[in-house]
Amino acid sequence: MVDEKKGPRGYEDEMTDKYTALQEGLQDAEETVESGEAGDDVAGLKAQVEEFKDRCLRAYAEMDNMRKRLARERQEIVKFGTEKLLRDFLLVYDAIHKSIATATELRPEDEQFIEGLRMTEKLFLETLKKYQVEPIQAQNVPFDPNYHEALMQVTKEGVEKGMVVDEIEKGFMVHDRVLRPAKVTVSG
Repeated sequence: MVDEKKGPRGYEDEMTDKYTALQEGLQDAEETVESGEAGDDVAGLKAQVEEFKDRCLRAYAEMDNMRKRLARERQEIVKFGTEKLLRDFLLVYDAIHKSIATATELRPEDEQFIEGLRMTEKLFLETLKKYQVEPIQAQNVPFDPNYHEALMQVTKEGVEKGMVVDEIEKGFMVHDRVLRPAKVTVSG
């Protein structure tokens, strides 16, 4: 991670300064060797030049790795930065879904109102889909703890053990991450 005191630019500046200092030291050592001022110390200076070259290459590689790491982190922030907001919007979806269930149970004759709620639910799901939020398949699939949260275990004839029997609360994924697991009942 990036040091909060320095920030990404601070590290880049520090690495650039190190790289520049190493290159200057390398040039000075090469000029000394070439000018012949070194005398008996030629072997020592050649070793010093090689050391400076090695340190310079390592500093450059470290700077390049840091730049790549920061780019990856930036992409992750952009890709998943809206997760908290999307989780909050799922509460609105839950309210719409519960309203449909309640209206269907208490006022089945008010078909236009129920249809309006269903249209609102459909629009909401389509809007979530624009932001790569997809519902998790939970009906009649094997229980998977990565995608489902088991709230109850029930015995139901004709259903294999470990299968999702009922979905209590719809789960959602954003990109390749679980935004909220589906709350389900599982056959036992």
